[in-house]
Parts: sequence; structure tokens; C-alpha cells
Amino acid sequence: MARRADFQTAVDQFSDWRWRLNNLYWITDKSGKRVRFELNWTQMTFFEQMHYLNVLLKARQLGLTTFIQIFMLDACVFNRDIRAGTIAHTLGDVQTIFRDKIKYPYDNLPDDIRTAVPVVRANQTELLLAHNSSIRVGTSLLRSGTLQYLHISEYGKLCAKYPDKAREVRTGALNTVQAGQLVFVESTAEGQEGHFYTLCDDAQVKQRQAAKLTELDFKFHFFPWWKEPQYGIAPEGVIITDAFAKYFCNLSDQGITLTDGQKAWYVK
Repeated sequence: MARRADFQTAVDQFSDWRWRLNNLYWITDKSGKRVRFELNWTQMTFFEQMHYLNVLLKARQLGLTTFIQIFMLDACVFNRDIRAGTIAHTLGDVQTIFRDKIKYPYDNLPDDIRTAVPVVRANQTELLLAHNSSIRVGTSLLRSGTLQYLHISEYGKLCAKYPDKAREVRTGALNTVQAGQLVFVESTAEGQEGHFYTLCDDAQVKQRQAAKLTELDFKFHFFPWWKEPQYGIAPEGVIITDAFAKYFCNLSDQGITLTDGQKAWYVK
């Protein structure tokens, strides 16, 4: 029989969101290998700096979409009556996000957890659990007024390629956000126009002014490529053209110093 101290340790661990995120979930990595999900520097930074409404300007392949999905899945597994939803900009992204970043982590949870919180309905876009929490992914409006967690993936691309759909998101999903909801609007940069750019710009102004944010103000988060330790290669044989040299010089003027390996990686 387990000692009382052991039982209390287990209770304390499972009540700790950070512990659950670093110990309970499994994903497939970039090489297709099954690995335990553990927060990397980008995910940990965002987790610790998260606000109610968040706009994330990011480089590719930093794991933020994966983190947001597992964060919302965890909220659904360990709380009843939660509604979480993601808007993706293509049907292919909907299927990939749901299959790899929601269904797979749930299916690989410890047996006791899945027994305690079983699936009562699952398809290619939604997971409904027995205690009435659900998480879903779609390309269209998700009736955000009923959601406690809303993720809009690659919103910059949505604004650039599908302006009508972006307008629907802006006037619907984002316009009906209520105080206390958690919202994640993330994307790589897609030029200096569109609603994603406006969201980033407005949030940056508040950041520079050190303004106190309310529950209905967006907080700006920036995760550039040059902060990722893995983004570097051997520089031998890599030719840096004048255009790239000018870009690196501009970064240097902003106090951002790059190694030759980082420059080579960016060029390639």
C-alpha cells in the first residue's frame, strides 16, 4: 500500500500545471520519433510570461503551436466543462494539428488518466471527454463566445492569403472575446499590413509604454530565429550576398550579434 506521503506527493504533482506539461505528454519530434514532451526555452518563456490575450510573432519551428495545443488539452483533461478551439488557415493544417498535437498526446497519456477521463466522441477535428470538456480545430468560426481557450494559428498567413476568412475571424472570434478567456494569436511575419500586423503593432506600443494591461489588452511576445540555439551550421562554403549582408548589418545596428554559423544557417 502506498504511504500517505507518497500519495500526497502524487496529488501535489498532478495539481502542478508545469509538472504535468513536462511529464505526462508524448509527441513525435521532427524526425518522427516518439518523445516525451518537455518545455523548450521558447515554450517555457511563453508559459511564464503568458497573459489573457496574447499575440505571438515568431520564427518557424520553435514549437509554440505544439505547446499551445498541449496546454489547452491539459486544461480540458484536468478540468470539467472546458471549451477550447483552434482556427487554422487550411484544412490540411486542421487535420495535422488535431492528429499530431491533440489526439496523439491524449492517446499516449498514462492509462489511469485516460480511464478516469475517457473520450466519448472523437472525429478528425474534435475530442469530447466524459466530463464535458472538449477541444476542437477548424478553418471557420468556432463560436468563440462559448470558448475559454481560443488559438488562431498562423493568423498572418490567414490575413494575407484569405482576407475574407480573416475578416470573419476579426469581427467574429476576436470581437466576442470576453474578459478572462485565454487567447493565443500566433504567426510568422507576413509583411507590414493586415490585422495581424496591426495587433502586433498596437501590443508593441503598449509594451514600449510599459502600460498596465487589462484582461482585454493583447500582450506582445516576440520569438526571433536568432534566439534558437539549434539554428546554426558550419559556415564554410556559404556565400553571403549583399542583400543578406545588409540584413545582418541592420540586426547588428540593433545590438543583435550573430555568429558566422547563424548567418550561414539563415542564408541556407
